[in-house]
Amino acid sequence: MQGKFTTQQIAFGAILAAAYVALTLINPLSFGEVQFRFSEILVLFCFYNPIFCIPLILGCFIANFIASPWGWIDMIFGTLGTALAVFPMCRIRNIWVSSLLPVVTNAICVGVMLKYFAGLPYPLWQCMAFVGLGQLVVITIVGVPIFKFVLEKNTAFMSIIRKGKLKNI
Repeated sequence: MQGKFTTQQIAFGAILAAAYVALTLINPLSFGEVQFRFSEILVLFCFYNPIFCIPLILGCFIANFIASPWGWIDMIFGTLGTALAVFPMCRIRNIWVSSLLPVVTNAICVGVMLKYFAGLPYPLWQCMAFVGLGQLVVITIVGVPIFKFVLEKNTAFMSIIRKGKLKNI
């Protein structure tokens, strides 16, 4: 990851974080025992460029701060699940494999939160399975094909993503 960011990279990151928050807030399935947080598709940006890790972690934190029924606990555990996933995603060379990182980390982190802090009456494995299934559907089954078969075909879009800025398209 580079040490100095351009104004455009910071602005692009802010837009991505805001998109994560907005997509989370408008989706009634973003929180709950079984969640389909469609904003999680955006973590796939980290596969292409590590510059997007911090904005997506921040977006997750802000969305949980604003709307999570579990408050500060979700701000910690939900954000931790995202943080543990996004940094290694950019080091994996296969997007399908990379997409499984947030599935696993969120299943564990959010599953533990739901069982032990939110007090769901299900066994831990079931809480983890609920979260993991939602993540698998959204990121791997829906998100990866969107990136792989639609967005990767757009060379201008991919140029923006790989550079993390809007100039030189």
